[in-house]
Amino acid sequence: MTESFDIKESVSKGVIDVSRAHFWDVTAIAAIDKVIIKFRREGTEVELIGLNEASQTMIDNFGVHDKPDAEQNLGAH
Repeated sequence: MTESFDIKESVSKGVIDVSRAHFWDVTAIAAIDKVIIKFRREGTEVELIGLNEASQTMIDNFGVHDKPDAEQNLGAH
């Protein structure tokens, strides 16, 4: 999944719509964390939309991209 994004593309804001996806495990959460954090390192504001309830719960419990010190915590995955 992470290879599907052009992190170096110069954009100020991006939206990742996952309304047709379901996050099954922490591997998927780690992948979305990596993508979002890499975009932020390049100066792109990222919005994640379309999470179903179960996926949102997974993000809340295991995601790091929306937590303080996200870049440092990324290694925890």
